[in-house]
Amino acid sequence: MPESKDALIIGIDGGQTSTKSVLATTRGQVLGYGRGGPLIHLAADGSRERFILSVGTAIRAAWDAAGLAPRPVQAIGLGLTGVEADTPEAATVLALLPSCVDAQAAEVQNDGIAALAGAHLGQPGVIVISGTGTISLGIDPQGRLGRAGGWGWLIGDEGSAVDIGRRGLMAALYAFDGIGAATLLEPGFRQYFGIASLLDAKRRVYASDFGARGFAALAQVVSTAAAEGDPIARGIVTFGGQALAREVAAVIRRLDFAGQAVPVAPVGGAFEHITGLRQAFSDALAAQPVAAIVISAHLPPILGAAILALRLCAATPGFDLAAAISRLQATTPPLPGG
Repeated sequence: MPESKDALIIGIDGGQTSTKSVLATTRGQVLGYGRGGPLIHLAADGSRERFILSVGTAIRAAWDAAGLAPRPVQAIGLGLTGVEADTPEAATVLALLPSCVDAQAAEVQNDGIAALAGAHLGQPGVIVISGTGTISLGIDPQGRLGRAGGWGWLIGDEGSAVDIGRRGLMAALYAFDGIGAATLLEPGFRQYFGIASLLDAKRRVYASDFGARGFAALAQVVSTAAAEGDPIARGIVTFGGQALAREVAAVIRRLDFAGQAVPVAPVGGAFEHITGLRQAFSDALAAQPVAAIVISAHLPPILGAAILALRLCAATPGFDLAAAISRLQATTPPLPGG
């Protein structure tokens, strides 16, 4: 339990799958985690109500996990999908926050910025996120930000679960039509959809509720085939790794790391769950004409959001940001599953 004099902060990692929260002290002691529902773009119908419900639920769950009654907090840091700092969407978030929490200060950033802060403990470096979508972000020693990708599944996101799943299904359909090489993906997708013929797959993917999440789920079929040695599936994964490496190289070229090897942290579910993607990325990055070294993220995005909140406490007398981040890293309890 925190000491009675400890001020508190909250971090929020909000995405299309779920909203996560963490409650911590300004000394960097994690008290509890929470989870709420997914967020949708703030331009969509019902988005404000969804925001209040999902973020409010996640924050209340963190208070419950800590065994504390809700009270005012010193700061809250939010890393949110589809939101950029100093935009109308960020202003909307700030207007909605009082319905969820009483915070003296708040910072609203894209979820990639929170992931970047967590991966490198607030220090210079680059991340590449591959989940449902992709984006690469970096910050150099001068504090300049660089980015590449993040264009969404309709016009970009090569190397994402969506892209890998879609390319895998296309390869299966090419094999079915006789215009592509035979591949384990063909029976794999028949089994996945529970259909006798891939002719029936079209009906599934054009359903109104399939979309990006549906294609992202298909990536597991590609991963399984790649693990079994299927050359077509492995080629799709390799292509994804190469695309992500090109994004990272573009970010590094835009920034100034004074010739030093740049730490690059792959983040996201695709790297964790798609067989061979992290290795394909690492191999492709090594072939790029930039100085980079692939590392594991120090902290997950939800604790990167906590770092955003801790930064807002810098003007507090006696506050030590470096010590708070160090404690956050050293004493953090495991994240809840899922």
